[in-house]
Amino acid sequence: MKEQNNGYAPHSGGVAARLNELTLKNNIPVAVTIELTRRCPLACAHCYLPETRGRSRAAAGRELTTPQWKKILERLAEAGAVYLVFTGGEPLLRPDLAGLCAYAKKLNFDVRLYSSGLGLTRVLAAALKKAGVSSVELSVYGRPATHDRITGCKGSFLRTKAAAKLLKRTGITVKLKTPLMKSNFGEAAWLLRLAKELDCESALDPVLSPGNDGNRDNLRLRLDKKELAAVVELLEKNGPRAAYRASRTAPRASRLAPLAPSHASRAPSLDFFCGAGRNVAAVDPYGDLSPCLQLPVKLGNVLQTPLMILWKSSPWLKKWRALKTGDLKECRNCANLSICNRCPGVSLLEEGDVLVPNEPACEMAELKAKG
Repeated sequence: MKEQNNGYAPHSGGVAARLNELTLKNNIPVAVTIELTRRCPLACAHCYLPETRGRSRAAAGRELTTPQWKKILERLAEAGAVYLVFTGGEPLLRPDLAGLCAYAKKLNFDVRLYSSGLGLTRVLAAALKKAGVSSVELSVYGRPATHDRITGCKGSFLRTKAAAKLLKRTGITVKLKTPLMKSNFGEAAWLLRLAKELDCESALDPVLSPGNDGNRDNLRLRLDKKELAAVVELLEKNGPRAAYRASRTAPRASRLAPLAPSHASRAPSLDFFCGAGRNVAAVDPYGDLSPCLQLPVKLGNVLQTPLMILWKSSPWLKKWRALKTGDLKECRNCANLSICNRCPGVSLLEEGDVLVPNEPACEMAELKAKG
C-alpha cells in the first residue's frame, strides 16, 4: 500500500542535513521505494493504481523473482542507497518478503514496509522482526464501517487493527496513515485517537492524486476548500503527531533522516523544487526505474540496463535535474512558494506538465499562509 511523498529531508541540521545536501548535490539515490507487487486484496476507492481498480491486470507471473530482486538490491547498495521501502499493492502477498527484508538488512539498508496488514501472521511478524524491519506503515481509513466501505472488503478494519497490535507486540514500530477524503475526513480526530490508543505514529494526508493511468475518477472524493480548511486546522492543532502527507514513497519518520515533500527537501545551498530523481528513486514490480512513485516516468528497466547507467545517463533525468525554481513560471513569484508542498508528480498526472501549479498544492499553501 502506498500513498505519496517526494524528496528526502531531515527535521533539523547536523548529520542528517549534511547527508541530505550531499546526496542531492551528487544525485545519490539514498531513498528508494520498491513495489514488490501490484496485486492487492483490497479495492480502495481512492487508489491510484489501475490494477486495484480493475482497469489493468496485476500479473504475478511478470513480477521479478527473488534472485532478480536481490541483484537489484545489491546494485542499489552500490549506488549509495540507505533507506528502503517495500510496498505494493500488498507486499505481504510475496512469500519471499521476509527473506528480501533480511537480505536488504544484510546490505545495511534501513528497511520499512507499507502494507494493509492483511495476511500478517505471528510467524511472519516474527520473521520481519528477525529480518530487521525498522517500521511498518499501515493504511487505516476510519471507523470500521468507513474503513471497510473504502477498501471494499468487509472485516478489513479489524484485520488491519489486529496487524498493528501484532507488530507492536513483536517490537516493530507502527505508523497508521490515512489519505483523507470526503467519506472519512470527519473521522480525522478519531483516527488520531486510535493511533494514540494503539501507541502508533500517525500521518493524515488531505491530498489525493489521479490514477497512474491518468484516470481522474477518484478525484471526486477530494476535499473541497471548506473541508480542507477544517482538516488543516485539526492537523496544525495536533502538531507533529498528525504529520501532513501519508507518503506514497519513502518513510517520513526516520530516526536519522525522514523524507518529506517538495520544498521541505531542499538543501539551503541548492536551487531545485523536488528530490525525486535526485536522491529519491523507485522500482516497480517489473524492474522499471522511475524518479519516484508519485512521478511515474519510466526511465528504463534495471535488469536490461545497469541501474547506475540509467541513473546517470537518462536524458529525462538530465533535463529534470537542470530545472530550477525559476523554471516554475506560474509559481516562481507566488507569495506562498516557500511554504508550498507542490508535488510535480501531481502536476504531471493532473495537468500534464511537471512545471505547472496543481490545485491541491495551491489550496494547501493558501490555507497555511492564512494560518
